[in-house]
Amino acid sequence: MNSAVSQQLLADFAAGDDVFPHQYMTAPDQILLVRLSGHAVREASFLDERVLPANAQGAWFAAAAVERAGESLPAAPVSYLFHAGHCGSTLASRLLGAASDAAGLREPLPLRALAFDAAEGGGALLSSEIFETRLGLFERSWARGAPGAVIKATSICTGLAAQITKRDDRRAVYLAQKPQTHLAVLLAGKNAVGDLRAFAQMRWRRLNAFMPMPPLAEYSVGELAALAWLAETAAAQEAGLVMFDFDRLLASAAETVAALAAALNVDAPQDRIDAAVSGPILRQYSKAPDHAYDAGLRAEIIAKSQIDHGAEIRKGMAWLGHMAGDSPAARACLDRWA
Repeated sequence: MNSAVSQQLLADFAAGDDVFPHQYMTAPDQILLVRLSGHAVREASFLDERVLPANAQGAWFAAAAVERAGESLPAAPVSYLFHAGHCGSTLASRLLGAASDAAGLREPLPLRALAFDAAEGGGALLSSEIFETRLGLFERSWARGAPGAVIKATSICTGLAAQITKRDDRRAVYLAQKPQTHLAVLLAGKNAVGDLRAFAQMRWRRLNAFMPMPPLAEYSVGELAALAWLAETAAAQEAGLVMFDFDRLLASAAETVAALAAALNVDAPQDRIDAAVSGPILRQYSKAPDHAYDAGLRAEIIAKSQIDHGAEIRKGMAWLGHMAGDSPAARACLDRWA
């Protein structure tokens, strides 16, 4: 891309809502700006490469240059929906979006980059000051054009919750499901093994920082699923997040959406909540709204997985029991969801 087009992207970053910070690389401290409409950003199920149109216009810039370009972006309240993965977080995000004027963004990649860096502990490249500066820039961009934003994080980002919520003006909640249910849901996915292995090392490192972990190479797929549940739940518990059960959302949708909105300090009038939960959202697969999906189909999938993957589910639950015997933090997580 020629320099004139690149500089126009940078100039347009703060001028409207059609230039979006799509990716962030911590090592070179660079941000990828792409031309993408605000409507596309807020409708997307995932803000990864799938949201980009063919021949998308974009360029990498030094983060400091993007920071200077975005100085005029106004600050607005930003809250976070952390979760264990495959537990209705996209559904919750869409319901909150329908019930309020807050911008709902799902899994922006810069947040994932910050999470990977923070998972390195003392080996993180970003100082706490630079972390806050970069996150603040992304937040101003995510919320622009709206009175605030609710960011549905990728499941591996829960380790950021304690750092993010140090500021009183940020709110966050955690959505999950009981471990037996979670293991069945994870193992039902056709890409289950690949998905679990992709983030296993990061999750293992995060947990090993405060509870002794068995060597990762020895884990079965059921134990990898248990590791996923425990890593995110322990991080949410450490951060003191308000926890919500996805099954409660399905059983009492209006009440739970109201409670989520209150916990996130999002203005969601009751009439809009009622309209959201009575509309099509609860009858669609939230990650692909063209497909039908509801609580009944979910129950069928879980029941089948419990039969097909029963042995691995038992291995995962036994692993959680072993961890609970060795670690008070793991025991507290299991007790909370018993």
